[in-house]
Amino acid sequence: MKLFLAVAISFLVAVSLEITFVATEKYYNCDVYTNEENTTSNHTLCVEDFQEGKFYCKSWECDTPDCDPDQQTTQSDCLICPDTCSDGGRILEVGEQVLCVDGSNICQCVATGVVISTRKATTKELLCTASLSEN
Repeated sequence: MKLFLAVAISFLVAVSLEITFVATEKYYNCDVYTNEENTTSNHTLCVEDFQEGKFYCKSWECDTPDCDPDQQTTQSDCLICPDTCSDGGRILEVGEQVLCVDGSNICQCVATGVVISTRKATTKELLCTASLSEN
């Protein structure tokens, strides 16, 4: 009986650990996690809702650069061409300004691989584009 209980408890613990590595729900275009350690780290930006104890994470893929492979360099795990930058996987031309991937700040490509931005905090609504979806 003790062996059966030990095996059953081990199985339940293993199953619950496996389940926590998956997003628990969706919130607009974000995955929602209950534990920060379980979020994906590459090509992902997360904000924490402290009241809910949840992490809202937006992920992206990198755009494909349009220059020869021998001219490409890496910025934030994405390939870029000379005179471009990457923010949230999007390739920007030097001088181009866009809404940052966080949905709150303005990002500008100022030199090859160099993006500057305003420094406002973001929210889950802005990150996950909930406010845009509700209009």
